[in-house]
Amino acid sequence: MIFSVRNVTGALAVLGLAFIAPFPAPGASGRDTAPDPNYIQRADDYWLGRQNLDNVHKGISLLREDLDKYPRDYEAWWRVSRLDSFVARHSSGSGKSRALNDGISAGKRAMTLQAGRVEGDFWLGVNEGLLAEEGVLLEGLRLVDNIRKEMETVVRLNPDYEEGSGLRTLGRVYYRAPFFKGGDKRRSIQLLEECLRKFPENSLTMLYLADSYIAVGRRAEAHDLLQRVLRLCPDPDYGPELADNQAEAHRLLQREFRAGQ
Repeated sequence: MIFSVRNVTGALAVLGLAFIAPFPAPGASGRDTAPDPNYIQRADDYWLGRQNLDNVHKGISLLREDLDKYPRDYEAWWRVSRLDSFVARHSSGSGKSRALNDGISAGKRAMTLQAGRVEGDFWLGVNEGLLAEEGVLLEGLRLVDNIRKEMETVVRLNPDYEEGSGLRTLGRVYYRAPFFKGGDKRRSIQLLEECLRKFPENSLTMLYLADSYIAVGRRAEAHDLLQRVLRLCPDPDYGPELADNQAEAHRLLQREFRAGQ
């Protein structure tokens, strides 16, 4: 996977069939202007239990209930985008397509409400990155410039958000994009090494950097990074993502570094 949070990790296109209902016109107040913070707290509790995908769906439903009442609630919109990205990373077929389209729509809505906040740009970019990785070449190429712009905005607004996820995702964009869309494996390495210096225990950064090292022939360094991912201790904040990334590190070691290779 390409674009994600910390471990998230990760990031890519299927045309979706499900879309969020039309938004109220800018400036419309909806049914009320004072969201109930209990919705947000309860949704965050579901996020903490995201290793159970049912909790993620419950969180989305709860936030949708909030947005029916308070359609301009920025805090709810970006959280919907975050939850949908998790659903998409752990789903397939129409369920994945629906989650990606809903997550993109929610991220765009958050951006229109508070352009100076980092969360809308980031989770929009995460969902677009996952969509681009889905495999339809033209759709992926179309999204490259959007993702790069959104992550540059994240780095400008809050370079440390989600342990440098904006910078990490930019590094992944340079790795994945073809040369005619600005792809550059060595630039990818520069950005990812910078990110890892700031957050040396981030397993997704290690995974991405290992890929970039392999691409330029620095296989011994890639091997060491993948082994480091496997040795990381459980993380209370990013437990599900670390588990995913350790499974991916094991897969890459088996694929790239089998005996005799």
